[in-house]
Amino acid sequence: MNFSQKVGLFALILISLGYVYFSFFAEAGFHFNSPIVRQFSNQTEELPEIIDDNINDENDVVEKKENKTKTVKIFVSDSNGNLRSLNRECDMNVEKSCFAYAIKELVNAPTKWEKSKGFTSEIPQGTKILSIREGEGSVMIDLSSNFEGGGGTESTYTRVKQLIKTAKANTKQPVYLYINGHQAEVIGGEGIMIKQPLSERSLDD
Repeated sequence: MNFSQKVGLFALILISLGYVYFSFFAEAGFHFNSPIVRQFSNQTEELPEIIDDNINDENDVVEKKENKTKTVKIFVSDSNGNLRSLNRECDMNVEKSCFAYAIKELVNAPTKWEKSKGFTSEIPQGTKILSIREGEGSVMIDLSSNFEGGGGTESTYTRVKQLIKTAKANTKQPVYLYINGHQAEVIGGEGIMIKQPLSERSLDD
């Protein structure tokens, strides 16, 4: 067999092998089952769904903060001169103490809308809260001397009653009134005696 015949025979073998491959393996579907490929495929299919728990937690915190309020009561006079309670909403995320918030609202009351409805307060303008101290066994309210000024005996009685009722409505602890750092024993120029701690009987003779 000469060289040309050998080349022809080799080419025929290649053509035969190509025919067998494309006729048999290609139609049957040839799959390369490498262990690495199988492992990667399985891992991809079994990847768990990613859930970000932090998103829900943050939303829960925001929602709790939005709902964290407490209703407090303050007392003012209505159009007939009777003491009436008004509600205020204390935002517990902002205010350190809802009791202190109630006293602050009392000193600033009434609002313009409440005035239009006939509500008034005998607490003199310019009265300042010097401090409010809440201990384990008592509460101390320290007001400026403006609290005692003007209005006569009836006005003084009313403002002290406003303070007493507001204090008692917002804490169960004994409450003591101080004026300029000294515990109040006499209120106003008329010398109204006041018994402490504050109670409904503090102004009784």
